Amino acid sequence: MGKRNIKLLLRPAMLMLPFGLGIIFQLASNVSWKTASGTSLSLLLIRAGLMMMFYFVLLKIDFRKLVPVKEHIPVVMANAFMGVVPFLLLRAIGYPDLALAAFFVGITPTANAAPVVMDFLEGKVEFVLTGFVLTNFFIDVALIFLLPWATGNFNAQFIAGVIKQLAVIVLVPFILAIVTRWGCAKLKRQVPKVPGMVTFSIWCASLFVISAQSTMFFQQHREITLSKVLVIALLSFAICAINFTCGKLVGGKTFSREASQTLGQKNTTLTIFLALSFGTPVSALGPTFYVLWHNVWNAFQMYRHDSMKQKQ
Repeated sequence: MGKRNIKLLLRPAMLMLPFGLGIIFQLASNVSWKTASGTSLSLLLIRAGLMMMFYFVLLKIDFRKLVPVKEHIPVVMANAFMGVVPFLLLRAIGYPDLALAAFFVGITPTANAAPVVMDFLEGKVEFVLTGFVLTNFFIDVALIFLLPWATGNFNAQFIAGVIKQLAVIVLVPFILAIVTRWGCAKLKRQVPKVPGMVTFSIWCASLFVISAQSTMFFQQHREITLSKVLVIALLSFAICAINFTCGKLVGGKTFSREASQTLGQKNTTLTIFLALSFGTPVSALGPTFYVLWHNVWNAFQMYRHDSMKQKQ
């Protein structure tokens, strides 16, 4: 393989590397990911990564430049429907475990990294950035009601726990970002511009932990059949394909690629955390497999884009 082809494959490979390293690390070390008190270290790390990425993304967003357009409406609606509709269908035919896994896959809002990928693809980054803000806001609010409904836990303690976790993950970074921006303006300094490599590194670290956590789950639960895992993987793949395709359709001629990326690239770290916290480890496999599927598609898009640029 020539140097040209190696260069084309390098960036897509970086998307998959943390996933593979997490599996290898867990198989080699058999780490329990528990603190001395029994607290899940992996959950703490995933939540910390989520908060840092959200904080850094908010620091870089100029909200004055975010202009919602009519194409954002069907994207947000489709995001909600993809969580609710597969859940209802699978539960109706008697597969509650698969229904919950599908719920956590479909309901996931747009990923922090979606605007970055769109920038690589030289598309309209502002559309994806606006979509990221809109889907994360509306879906996070909807989850306060949808999580108790999907899990069947309507007690006050459970709902309070959902609100608390979402507040910690979303509101705390949002408030910190506002304070940071206000403080910089007061001191007549620019808002810190965090290099993309910082957020990319945090994201890679989160993927590493998620991959290791998933591997540990299989090590500890040998009773889960391979056929069930494969069905969840295929279900996750189907939802991923529908998301990217549906996004392309609702985006129209002007924003087809951008809407596809907004709806297809998911903040799976968020719903993996929520599934492990409020759902079941099996339901967390849905968004975990989605990490693989949407990154495979992103890798292919980047490779194709770079190949076409080199031919010009």
